[in-house]
Amino acid sequence: MKPLSVGRFVLAVFLWLPLCFGAWYAAAKPHAAIAGRLAWMLVNMLESGLVSAIEHPANMLVFVTRIAVVTPAGEHAVLTAEVDPFVYTFGLPLFLALMLASRANAWRILAGAVALLPFQAWGIGFDVLAKIGTQMGPAIAAQAGLSRWEMEAIALAYQAGSLLFPALMPVVLWAVSCPRQLGMLAPALARAAPLTPRDRAGPATPSPPSDGELPRGRP
Repeated sequence: MKPLSVGRFVLAVFLWLPLCFGAWYAAAKPHAAIAGRLAWMLVNMLESGLVSAIEHPANMLVFVTRIAVVTPAGEHAVLTAEVDPFVYTFGLPLFLALMLASRANAWRILAGAVALLPFQAWGIGFDVLAKIGTQMGPAIAAQAGLSRWEMEAIALAYQAGSLLFPALMPVVLWAVSCPRQLGMLAPALARAAPLTPRDRAGPATPSPPSDGELPRGRP
């Protein structure tokens, strides 16, 4: 296969992105349902029985918990945590655009999209736990049975799930799925990298010996 030009590859990615974002938005509801189900399993694995059900109005995910609350009107209800799945799944169209620009086969694209699901579920699940453990007050956290160190760990995991995974994992999975394409891009990227002052100067040449100084290594 002919080595890929960096410019042509980037252009192909940008051309694929609108189509991939459109497909992602069209499939948002079933995609969010799958990621939300995995997030539900993750939350209940970490805090057994905390979430009793999950609802999916429009494109949102609503996690129904076992925590009892009293509304301002004096009515008894259960606490719910609402999450926007778009925040955690927007990396999928980026991954698809990278793979399509690399001309990857359908099976690799499908495998990579499935591999993204646990990271998306991580972000959604820890968003729920962060809302319950750190954003709704100490009384709610106490009802959920969350200790101080657990809340600190949840806050850290939430940052990773919301800031790192959505944008980083699509690129990592693309690099793992298409090492040959990445290898073809590497020489072009190296040539495009700016030269350092030492690179511009070239290799250093030894200075000639001064008068009366014998070259090193001779008696």
